[in-house]
Amino acid sequence: MRRVLVLAAALLLAACQQAPVGQVPATGSPAIRAMAEGDALMAKGDYAGAVEKYRQAADLEPDNVRPRFTLGTAYSFLEKRPDAIVQFRWVLAHADASSTEYSEAHRWLAGVGALPVAPAVADTTHPSAPFTPDPSSLGRIVGKTEWPEVTPQRRLITGRLSLMGDEPVTQDVKRTRAFRLGDGYEFRDIPAGRYRVVAVIDETMVWDEKVTVEAGKDTSLMLRQSSSPVPVDKFKPAATTAADRTTEDPRPR
Repeated sequence: MRRVLVLAAALLLAACQQAPVGQVPATGSPAIRAMAEGDALMAKGDYAGAVEKYRQAADLEPDNVRPRFTLGTAYSFLEKRPDAIVQFRWVLAHADASSTEYSEAHRWLAGVGALPVAPAVADTTHPSAPFTPDPSSLGRIVGKTEWPEVTPQRRLITGRLSLMGDEPVTQDVKRTRAFRLGDGYEFRDIPAGRYRVVAVIDETMVWDEKVTVEAGKDTSLMLRQSSSPVPVDKFKPAATTAADRTTEDPRPR
């Protein structure tokens, strides 16, 4: 692990040779500038600030290996091992196997016992067990849908909640589940990263929210009418009639 940190420092030094440490290039793409800002923050020991800059660079150039490698390195300096694992595994999946980033990401993952499991060769005689992801790299989204005067007990309104990856490292993650308006919900065993949570009721999109899941943690996401583009009276409970009141409470008044 120490070797990876030393290598990262060397990479940062090489990058900073293009401009003095702490000075952001006046020219270049937004991704290059974000990387330079991240390198400068790393040199100052501001690893949390570097994480944000490297994430910006990774979002701007999603196929570029270097922002992912430096992002994983910054997480390792912060001792956020599950988040570093996610980034270094991405490097293994996308970098050239002969590159320094690949070899050092592989070395770091091997050092912490987090190398991804290689797919087994098909064997029809002895089927292999299904792949089980590392629990330390997963998180959970928990929350509740809220609408004024609407609960499953007063008026049952159902829909579909969809979870979709919102960045390259999570783009293959897609989950869908039913929900009842006014009730709680959850998505379990979600790889760390950024997502969109979309709620649809009767072909109407009620919510489209962004959320970041952290490895090994629960992330709360409350879906309230105040954050919905749908007007409050869309699901307003029907007026209670005299007959309904008699049915609800048959005792003489």
